[in-house]
Amino acid sequence: MSRLFIIPAGDGRDDSVSSIVTLPHPSTAVRTRYLVTRSPLAIHELTIIDHPTPHSTLISHSSSLDCDAGPTPLSPVSETSATEEDTGCIISSAQVHIATRVAPFFFLLRVLVQHEAQYRTWEDIFDCLRLETPAYRHISALLEPELEKIADTVEPAPGIRCYRLSRDKLFRLLSSRITRMTDKLPEILAKTHVTSKLAPVRFDESTPDEMYVRARRQVAITILAGYLPSSLAKAFVAGFESEKRVLDDYVSRLKEARAQEMMRQMMMAGAGNGKRKFEDEDKDEALKNKKTGKNAHASNGVRKLKKADTTGMSKLSMFFNKK
Repeated sequence: MSRLFIIPAGDGRDDSVSSIVTLPHPSTAVRTRYLVTRSPLAIHELTIIDHPTPHSTLISHSSSLDCDAGPTPLSPVSETSATEEDTGCIISSAQVHIATRVAPFFFLLRVLVQHEAQYRTWEDIFDCLRLETPAYRHISALLEPELEKIADTVEPAPGIRCYRLSRDKLFRLLSSRITRMTDKLPEILAKTHVTSKLAPVRFDESTPDEMYVRARRQVAITILAGYLPSSLAKAFVAGFESEKRVLDDYVSRLKEARAQEMMRQMMMAGAGNGKRKFEDEDKDEALKNKKTGKNAHASNGVRKLKKADTTGMSKLSMFFNKK
């Protein structure tokens, strides 16, 4: 069955050698499927978007695709001439696989952190990876060059190079990625985790730009921590605890201000309803007095006294009776 992939521009120019491999997730070790492209060599995380009911997908201007449902006498494709401009194909599934590049060094971290105090050759490191799954052979050419970015190196003998995880190098590398991700945060993430959280209480107020930047950074930090083994993730996130505390305090004050504003509006609405209730009762009383001939111009206080419950109370006249 053919599948529809959306991959970054420039990746996978040679579709015939792209493949899907199953590797342990860098953080959880759960077996996860990734797309590996060979031209250029890159590994991609897959997000599947599916339709709740069975659907097919029509792709136009894609005569080079090998579709699993060719043109039929009733299909739109067959009703057009077979030219480069109007050819297309039908895929029997509505699933769309969104491919996002993953930095290869993430796949090295679980093995490196297990032997964090030891220097080890690339061959030893790769042997540990292959014990988890032989599928690492598909990205071995990606992994070895990444070691220099996240590990300290020594040469105990000529031609022998050994590596040991460097948290300083790793966290500096991740910090540089936070800056890039903050500037290019997808709109859907910004709306969900930034804009809605920092919306001002009133329309005439505004949220400081600094808080928007802090919120976007926290989203980036959370995303990156999701690719780290637990011990590294905790240490990485802890390094940004102070700036997170500033953001949390501001969000807490915003929530409190929203709650107070909501209470104020509810009280105003309640007061308005009570006023309208008394006005309606006054109108009814005036109409009743008009029909019975009673004084319709009695004060509001007098009318309220008439409605007071006097059950069990002595009459005023008894205080003036002769003893």
